[in-house]
Amino acid sequence: MRVPWPRSANWRRYREIASILAQHGFVMVMDSLGLSRHLSIKQRWLRSRVPEDDANWAERLGLVLAAMGPTFVKLGQLASLRSDILPLNLVTALEKLQSDVPPFGFDVLVQTLEAAWGRPMADVLLYINPEPLAAASLGQVHQGRLLTGQAVVIKVRRPQVVEQTESDLAILKRLGELAERRTEWGRQYQVSTLVAELSRTLREERDFIVEANHTERAFKQYNGQRGMRIPQVLWEWTRPEVLVLEEVTGTKINEWTSSWLAPNQLAEKFVGAVYYQIFVNGFFHADPHPGNIHVNDRGQVVFLDWGLVGNFTPDMRKKSVDLIIGLSFGKSSRVVDSLLALGVIEGQVDRHALLQDVDQLRRRYYEVELEQFNLGQALSDILTLAQTYQIRIPPEYTLLAKTAVTVDGVVRKLDPHASLVNLGKPHALELLWQRLTPGWWGPDAVETAMEWADAVVRLPNQVDRALNTLGQGEFRIILEHKNLDKVLQHWERLVNRLALTLLLAALIVGTGLVVHRDQLDALTHFPLGEYAFIATLAMGLWVVVGAMRRGKL
Repeated sequence: MRVPWPRSANWRRYREIASILAQHGFVMVMDSLGLSRHLSIKQRWLRSRVPEDDANWAERLGLVLAAMGPTFVKLGQLASLRSDILPLNLVTALEKLQSDVPPFGFDVLVQTLEAAWGRPMADVLLYINPEPLAAASLGQVHQGRLLTGQAVVIKVRRPQVVEQTESDLAILKRLGELAERRTEWGRQYQVSTLVAELSRTLREERDFIVEANHTERAFKQYNGQRGMRIPQVLWEWTRPEVLVLEEVTGTKINEWTSSWLAPNQLAEKFVGAVYYQIFVNGFFHADPHPGNIHVNDRGQVVFLDWGLVGNFTPDMRKKSVDLIIGLSFGKSSRVVDSLLALGVIEGQVDRHALLQDVDQLRRRYYEVELEQFNLGQALSDILTLAQTYQIRIPPEYTLLAKTAVTVDGVVRKLDPHASLVNLGKPHALELLWQRLTPGWWGPDAVETAMEWADAVVRLPNQVDRALNTLGQGEFRIILEHKNLDKVLQHWERLVNRLALTLLLAALIVGTGLVVHRDQLDALTHFPLGEYAFIATLAMGLWVVVGAMRRGKL
């Protein structure tokens, strides 16, 4: 049944998307999704001249998303975090997507701020820099100063971005549903579910209240801890379209040159902060590239832009620590056990084959010097391997792998001889000691004790009911022999066949001994032997047919 396309305000956008797909050779995709009808006659003629099969299809898809605009670029960047679902070559291509959008004008900036605050900008700000510090697909950042004199950083959402993203998300939702209904790859990658997850994440990112909550949580948990510095949210002026933070000055971590804090010391401090966020608290900055990580004049590591974060439950922290310990010490069996524990298994998993593949990865990484061992890349490769065995890894672990890769790159820029394994050893001992503290095992112990206490309380009543039932003569023991009927039927068939064989043998031999043809023919002048044999054969057939009709043969 052909699904009609509604003529709506999105019709022009559909044509634009179809045109971009045609330019990059995605002909079969267009046909399967019904987008070919949106092409002009010239484009329909030219599309047959564009090759469909190309080894660089993932790169071309990245170009398609870039051409479709900021919404699809942002969705592509978010999709690059889902290596647990998407092919590795596509994830690699999506990681290269960059938002190349011009900043909006100062007049638009003033209008947005005054609409959000409900008052003239001069009643709030003493000064604002008209040139943005950075511009991205969802907003841009400006320096400013409040009337109180406090230096602030103001993140302002692009005008009309909500309407634009909602329009594109509606189109993408429909295309995802069509892909899942009409194509095998759409069903394989569960495109509708993936689109729904990415849409939810994008809506959260464009709502600056969500980022403000993340920043506030990080400020309360980490500011001043383990050499970390987190900017404070100024809630009085923060809105869904405006985020106002205190300005924390510093130098990008990869540009640090001060001699009083050596690069290797800074690397150690940075890794310690990341370990503390992930494995101690379970709430971590998931995009720690040099643009978001600065160092202030006190040597504190400043974590900026808490838009993308990871959350680990205590159980997830335990499983991730087990996996990293297995990777760090080259224990393939422990890595396999950790993978099976932290993932959702879809179907049967050949553990022996998985162990061999993990061991092959181990040899690849452990034949190099320890300082060259890339823990983040090893973790990414292990999670990618899990995907081939249909072990669905929760996206939080994929986010952990991406974070580890980024941190490892920053650390090696600071100190080429450093590695996450070396720098993480002191923290690994801390994590192992943490497992021995009551704060780690206490909640599980209390829960287990409560379950045992409940069982002990219920035990007397259960025993009393059982004894009453026994005293009233209502106690019954039911023994069930599984497949006993089939066994009895099988033996009955064997006995019937044996009896039939003996009967036929006896009749045939008896007929041959008692009735001699020449004697009978001479005595009665009648072929009694032949008729006796025929009667014996008929009796045998009658027994066979009867047994077969009863199903006993």
